[in-house]
Amino acid sequence: MKNTERAILLKSEVKKVLRIKSDSAFQEMVNTGEFPRGFRIGLRRLGWFADEVDAWIDARIAERNTVGAN
Repeated sequence: MKNTERAILLKSEVKKVLRIKSDSAFQEMVNTGEFPRGFRIGLRRLGWFADEVDAWIDARIAERNTVGAN
């Protein structure tokens, strides 16, 4: 897949997908490595690939299912 075909989400869009309202809570997730860092798409703007955000969510679901199965 070419990078030009991948959807890029802005921070506000990622927060909507994750249902996080707080900038500080989101930033803490990034700083602690709980959520992947974004990449620069401008001087003051970060982006995340939508498929990577979806993969992160899927991994959390799989983690929940694994923990719940024990």
